Amino acid sequence: MINMRCIMDITLIKKLREETGSGIVETKKALELHHGDYESAKAHLLKNLKKETGNLRVASKGLTHLVIKENEAILYEVNAETDFVNKNEHFNKMIKDIGDALITSKASHVKEALKVKLGDQTIEEKILHTSAIIKENAYLRRFYRILKHDSQAFGFYQHLQGKISTLVILDKDLGDFNNKLAMHIAASEPKYLSFSQIDTHTMDYETFMYEKNHGQVSVHDFNKYLESVTLDTQYHVLDPSVRIGELLHQNHAKVIDFFRFEVGQGIDNKLNCRLDIPCDGSKITVTPIY
Repeated sequence: MINMRCIMDITLIKKLREETGSGIVETKKALELHHGDYESAKAHLLKNLKKETGNLRVASKGLTHLVIKENEAILYEVNAETDFVNKNEHFNKMIKDIGDALITSKASHVKEALKVKLGDQTIEEKILHTSAIIKENAYLRRFYRILKHDSQAFGFYQHLQGKISTLVILDKDLGDFNNKLAMHIAASEPKYLSFSQIDTHTMDYETFMYEKNHGQVSVHDFNKYLESVTLDTQYHVLDPSVRIGELLHQNHAKVIDFFRFEVGQGIDNKLNCRLDIPCDGSKITVTPIY
């Protein structure tokens, strides 16, 4: 005689393992502890999984990604422990699925993003589930939402399928130049938009770091350094004979803002972060319409 309870248990165990990535023993124990209640057992396993992944080694690899929909764009980074995840189908699918869910959501920071539904799971649960499958600690490290007006334009670029993602907002559409500028930002790593946007505290910091790395500060050399990290005064990577600011002036255009996400940026050395982007992602909030 077929034991229907046994068949039901096996079905529940299989489904629960698929959704949480837990082992057979842990799954059976969770079901027994919660008297066969599927949702309670699932919550129990995910809670334990969160504790386990939180104690693993630093996750500084992974991918960045961006999604653009009309006047809205999102930039985000999901970290894992090794570069191998970049070729993992589960990890790559998760990256895409997260973007699809976030671009249609109202989430404005990481904590809200983790609660966004992705199918019958939250994004946080999806990441935990994928972590269990790939056997690596993974987490959503930072998330930006950027809005623009109809008259403005986005330029974007992704390097090595997401090792670097850049987004630039211009006050007018310059066609192909939009994305070429985003590519320049990926390659040249500007920190600032223009000299006028470098405030006193930031200038003091840059002076201190320059002194620390080069000894006595030469005003000429320091100014050359600032030119090299400021978008307006950088030479275009595709045409080193002209500065970005000159190209914009010729086209009667200006850059409103730009964003550059690089995998692991600031994890090993927090001073590698762009100064207005918190390295731990704790205070990243929605960017207002420009």
